[in-house]
Amino acid sequence: MPARSDEESKKYIVDAHCHILPGIDDGASDMDTTLDMLKTASTEGITHIVATPHFKINHHNKSIEKIEEVLADVKKSAADNNIDIDITLGSEVRFFNDIEEAYEQKRLCTMNSTDYLMVEFYPDDEFKMIRDALETVRSLGLNPVLAHVERYNALRSIQNVKQLYESGVIISVNATSITGGQGLMTKLYLKKLLKNRYISLVATDAHDRDRRAPKMAACREYLYSHYDEDYVDEILYKNALTYFNLQ
Repeated sequence: MPARSDEESKKYIVDAHCHILPGIDDGASDMDTTLDMLKTASTEGITHIVATPHFKINHHNKSIEKIEEVLADVKKSAADNNIDIDITLGSEVRFFNDIEEAYEQKRLCTMNSTDYLMVEFYPDDEFKMIRDALETVRSLGLNPVLAHVERYNALRSIQNVKQLYESGVIISVNATSITGGQGLMTKLYLKKLLKNRYISLVATDAHDRDRRAPKMAACREYLYSHYDEDYVDEILYKNALTYFNLQ
C-alpha cells in the first residue's frame, strides 16, 4: 500500500486482531465469508489487518506453512475483488506451559514476523498467573501483546492493569467493547483504562460477517470525540504500524 501524506495518514485504521483466514480456526469458515468480512472492513475504514488465527495447545492447529498458503489465497482474492487492505500474519496464542518449546520449534506466528506475540488467557485466570506468563513470553525475547484486556476478571483491578502496562505489556481491547457491546460496566471500566492511557491497541477480534464482523467506524468516531487526538491516532494505527513494522 503506498505511503500517505501526514494529512491522509489519519485515514489509517489497523485491525491487529482478526480471525479472517478461511478454514483455519473458529473464524471465517470459507473464502466467501472472508471476502464479506474484508468488504465490511474496507467500508469501516480499516486499511490494515493482522490475521491472528488461534493457537491452542491440544487443538488441531494448522502449520505455519498452511496458514501462509491460505493467507496468499486471501490476498489474491482480495486483489481480484479490488479490496485495498494490507493483510499480514500473526496469531493469538492461548498461553500454555510449553510455550518456550513451541516457539523454539517455530510453531508460533509472531505479529508480522516481529518480536511481538499476541497472548490470551482464560477469563478466570488469576493475576499472578497472567503476570508470570507474560514475563515468560518476555523471557523468550518477545514483547507480549495482551488480547482483549476486558475479558479477564483479574484485570478489572485498574492497579493490576497498570502493573502490566508499566512492565511493558502491550494492552489491546476490542472495539465493540469500547462502544458498549459488552455492557455498560465494561464500557465504564474501559473509559478508566483509556483515561489513563493503558490501552495501546484497538482491534475488532472479528470472527464472521454477522454478529462478530470487523466493525471499527463507530469506535473510531467515539474515540475521537472523547479523547485526545494524538492518543487516538496512536491506538488506532500509529502503535500497530510501528510495533509490527507495517507499511
